[in-house]
Amino acid sequence: MQSELNLGEAAIYVWFVLAILTEVMSSFVLWMWLRRHGVKLVFGLTGIPGYSERAYLGWCKAHEHSGTTVLWLRALSILNVIAAAIVTIPLLIAK
Repeated sequence: MQSELNLGEAAIYVWFVLAILTEVMSSFVLWMWLRRHGVKLVFGLTGIPGYSERAYLGWCKAHEHSGTTVLWLRALSILNVIAAAIVTIPLLIAK
């Protein structure tokens, strides 16, 4: 049985995909930034939420830099993924 995708559902799916892409890309950018600034990271742990952020916070403290903006943006990014998943997964299950 095939059902058509309405505009609202399409918007939700796009939101979900963009939320995940934003989180993955921002994680990659933070990882690259940390590497360029000499912060040693265990590659296998970089996918764990909070690991890179903690390393960034350690770098900020060592260099007397405020990392608040980056940490808030990262927190908002993960919250966006969670919110998108809460809305999208029931739609996918219902199909």
